[in-house]
Amino acid sequence: MTIRRVLLLGNHTPRQCGIATFTADLADALLAAQPALDVVVVAMDDGHVQQYPERVALTIPQGDPEAYQRAAETINDLNVDVVCVQHEFGIYGGPAGSYLLTLLRGLDVPVITTLHTVLETYSPEQRAVIEELAVLSERLVVMSARAVDFLTAQGIPAGKIEFIHHGMPLLDFDREEQKAELGLAGHEVILTFGLLSPNKGLENAIRALPDVVATHTNVTYLVLGATHPHLREREGEAYREGLMALAASLGVAEHVRFENRFATLDELGRYIAAADIYLTPYLNREQITSGTLAYALGNGKAVISTPYWHAEELLADDRGVLVPFHDTPALTAALLGLLDDPQRRAALEARARAYGQGMTWPAIGAQYLQVFAETGRAVTLTQPLPALPTVTLRHVAALSDDTGVFQHATFTLANPHEGYTTDDNARALMLAAACPDDPHAPLLARRALTFLHGALDGDGYFRNFMSYDRRWLEARGSENAQARAVRALVVAARDLREPGLRGAAQELLAHAWTAIGQLDSPRAQALALMALADQRLAGGPNPDRDDVAHRYAMNLRRLHGAHARPDWPWFEPYLSYSNAKLSHGLLAYGRAYAAPGDIALGLETLAWLEGVQTGPHGTFWPVGSERVYRSGEARPLWDGQPIEVYATVAADLEAYAVTSDERWLDLARRAVNWLLGVNPLRQPLLNPASGGCRDGLHRDRLNMNEGAESTLALWQSVADLRAAQLTPSAGTLTGD
Repeated sequence: MTIRRVLLLGNHTPRQCGIATFTADLADALLAAQPALDVVVVAMDDGHVQQYPERVALTIPQGDPEAYQRAAETINDLNVDVVCVQHEFGIYGGPAGSYLLTLLRGLDVPVITTLHTVLETYSPEQRAVIEELAVLSERLVVMSARAVDFLTAQGIPAGKIEFIHHGMPLLDFDREEQKAELGLAGHEVILTFGLLSPNKGLENAIRALPDVVATHTNVTYLVLGATHPHLREREGEAYREGLMALAASLGVAEHVRFENRFATLDELGRYIAAADIYLTPYLNREQITSGTLAYALGNGKAVISTPYWHAEELLADDRGVLVPFHDTPALTAALLGLLDDPQRRAALEARARAYGQGMTWPAIGAQYLQVFAETGRAVTLTQPLPALPTVTLRHVAALSDDTGVFQHATFTLANPHEGYTTDDNARALMLAAACPDDPHAPLLARRALTFLHGALDGDGYFRNFMSYDRRWLEARGSENAQARAVRALVVAARDLREPGLRGAAQELLAHAWTAIGQLDSPRAQALALMALADQRLAGGPNPDRDDVAHRYAMNLRRLHGAHARPDWPWFEPYLSYSNAKLSHGLLAYGRAYAAPGDIALGLETLAWLEGVQTGPHGTFWPVGSERVYRSGEARPLWDGQPIEVYATVAADLEAYAVTSDERWLDLARRAVNWLLGVNPLRQPLLNPASGGCRDGLHRDRLNMNEGAESTLALWQSVADLRAAQLTPSAGTLTGD
């Protein structure tokens, strides 16, 4: 694929930070490698007014979550071939920079992300961001081999990771001439450059100087760089002044020279050329990338450094000298060792210069363009869509005994230790009603209906959990269980073929309406709305039941009014489980009660949820069950469960029933495809050998247990989808 237009997202000069410099240098390198290329930059705005160059087409206020969504829309309109993100947790808003993910989720173009920080271990917030960033990016670019090892150990596929060195300018200045220009003719120059902050370890370098200048009286330690802007905001120049006071107290003030400014590239080249030794005495071992180190090494400087990660890698094979953290005597010895031995210093310079030939910015720009082109080709390849399977209830039958359907399984074997639930037997009853031609359906319907008969107490409420020895484990089941049982009875009373079973369902239903009369849970209310809507469509108005339906619909509207925002138009301030039920409940109510406002709200919220549940290349990716998902956070990606697919399919098909818009059929099929292998692991949750469905999708594997909820969710989704395809807008779709 020919790349014609690239967008870089990150910081950009004149902002004073390493990533701003990197972004500007990368833009120049891309243009050097392909002069006809159009490079556009979107720069992060930390609140400081900057006069950006023309290539910066847009700025994003770092702390404004809605600005990221607007930026995605703008970028989509720019007709770029690829977006290259410069990632550092601290330059984006939200927990661990999670606002960036809002932008990336909204893009219609491939994303390449350069990781400027890669850690061996992350905080929970950082891990969540990195995981979703890996999902949203076609490739992750890192600048060290150690970073590759860290990411693969964290479960990111090696094929998604590209190792490209930090670029460096190739400088061509004479050392002695530049010393003279700087007023340092005849001096031995030790250089450190970059933004000043306490983690740079400059105190240790200054403490090493007294013993150095005792024998090398012409040594000058040159510290080039402005104080980090954020540190200067908080403390002014207190840190720099403290370093100057330390030098004075040690009697080396005349040997330490501070250049308090952010150097241009030309100026920086002259300072590097003047240096005899480049020194990075940093304190943080977990620094995976150092642009200043790359600049110095690539331009043939003898380097002394503490062993942070990038330094260990770049200075291996005797390309530099490593000294322990916080070890002033060792640093003194290393400095004296190179100052006393010009031949050794020259050998280090030669090895460094040779290694740096592949790190020049023109070479790096060409490597990035190659990755861009390969990625453009890769995203045109689509995974073949699986065929829709034929429904079979044989695994549901295998999970059943004379009592009912067992709740859980160990692999494909029913697990009697976990007993039975009204929830799963209600689901089994609905599925049996939907698949009357399956040979297992009549017996499953009879057993499930019998189970619900036993679960219904004398007050009209359902118990839920039953042990293997047929003891009820609670006096009353959850609100979801109440609503689900009533929902199943409505479907069974309408759809079961055998008159005796259909009559039994109608009789039980007449005694069960109490169970859904006073529900507080929004999801239970939504389930109840589905039951009430179908009953009204089948049996006509009923003042008492209609009053319940009106109350629950009003409550869902109230919740939406209380919590919805432009960037989060939802009923709750979070997404958790079976989210699509909330939209489904309003759609069902709107269809049965001719309420167009509720239909509109149901469609609006469901469309938004489908957007949230969209992964790379438009695939379905449910919100994982690891934790709830709140606005602005990284999205939970893993432990996605089949019940999420079913909730989505049922809601999509309800939307199809009220609109006849086949887009909803496509979205329902998209969700089913996740169960059939169109998922991050590219492994089907359906086990065709058993007819069961695995229980979920972990980071690195399937959950191989094939329990009732998962299996019933799969086959109900398939059965409902097939029915909708055969009888569009039938108005009798099931839902859980």
